[in-house]
Amino acid sequence: MKKVLIVDYEKCNGCTYCMLVCSMKHEDYVQRSKSRIKVYKYEEEALGLPMLCEQCDEPPCVEACPSNAISKDPKLGIVSVNQDACNGCGVCVNVCPYYGVRIDPETGKALICDLCGGDPLCAKLCTIREAIMWVEATPSTLERKRKLAEARINELKRILEVS
Repeated sequence: MKKVLIVDYEKCNGCTYCMLVCSMKHEDYVQRSKSRIKVYKYEEEALGLPMLCEQCDEPPCVEACPSNAISKDPKLGIVSVNQDACNGCGVCVNVCPYYGVRIDPETGKALICDLCGGDPLCAKLCTIREAIMWVEATPSTLERKRKLAEARINELKRILEVS
């Protein structure tokens, strides 16, 4: 059965450990700016908002990418970036409704969560509070995923307005 990544920001303590393990997994060194996850922190409310690719059914970043560098695997459903084809234009960042695309500050290329190829390390290591979970894609978990993603977006917009 297909699995999905669910992120519950109310369980996140803002530790950014997910960012660290993500950069280590993909880059072989720890650097938050190389992570495919971005944790927005709002200290006034002790709030952490992990934002990452939600692996949309029809990802707007795939359609919008002028260099065809972003694709979605038809079998696994994983969105990924061909770094050689990416021109760093940032269109993907602008069209992502989930704030899930980042630009690598060194290469200028898009960074998108690729679910570690189907075995996301962040979910394995987010064990203290289980803010990030890799679960079976049942109708109820898909609905929960959608609601939690919308809640994170609304919270991020609220925080960005306050800041």
